[in-house]
Amino acid sequence: MVMLVLFMFVALLVVLFFISSTAKFYLKVIGFYMSLFFLSILLIPLCAITPKKPGNLLYATWMVDNLINPVFSFHWEIQNPDRIIKDQSAVVVCNHQSALDVIGMMHIWPFFHPCLPVLKQELFWSGPFGIFCWLAGCVFLNRSNSEEARKLLNAKMNEMKEKKIKCWIFPEGTRNNEGHILPFKKGAFHIAVQSQLPIIPIVYTPYSKFYSPRERKFETGKTTITVLQPISTNGLTIGDIPMLTERVRNLMIEEFSKY
Repeated sequence: MVMLVLFMFVALLVVLFFISSTAKFYLKVIGFYMSLFFLSILLIPLCAITPKKPGNLLYATWMVDNLINPVFSFHWEIQNPDRIIKDQSAVVVCNHQSALDVIGMMHIWPFFHPCLPVLKQELFWSGPFGIFCWLAGCVFLNRSNSEEARKLLNAKMNEMKEKKIKCWIFPEGTRNNEGHILPFKKGAFHIAVQSQLPIIPIVYTPYSKFYSPRERKFETGKTTITVLQPISTNGLTIGDIPMLTERVRNLMIEEFSKY
């Protein structure tokens, strides 16, 4: 009896998936987050062998490219990977549209390795995903205390600079799938200027053609990840940060607007 009920339930979900775009959207979103959940569970034992090492993120890269991308038919095209500075620390800034960014990030990750993402502190408490991120050495920031966050980043960047590790930051500070790039928070640019590290801007093309929570749309699609020319911060001071922030944002908006 239980098996019959389960079969009928699954059959109903399959029917809804094909006849209702709204049901398809929610089922795919649930499936996407469940895939991240189970992927994290698989990654935790691997990362626990060498905790807090950036190389642990390469396990996620392999699993994303071989498991999640084929299942959801995500297609990623990387433009200008040769612009990525090798064997040197840098601050990578990228526009932030949705949780799908994580999948694109893992696809391009081998080009940036070693690199660590800077994440909001709330993700630390997100179950297996948070545990995996901690074991991979990700930096968690308390966004409600900007001064504390800045001090933590400064201390972390000194360590990363010595080890030639890059950091990846979403300067918008929050997801935005509305077809434009939000104003940037200045934390990433403070770190780059104070450490005199180059900035590498990354631009994801809009997801709107295949993914839109507002329209309840989640189809297959292609995203281009473009690496812009690195921007030097040599000789810049704290007073130059507002100008630098707007300069980088304008360059990213220009690229984003091409699509």
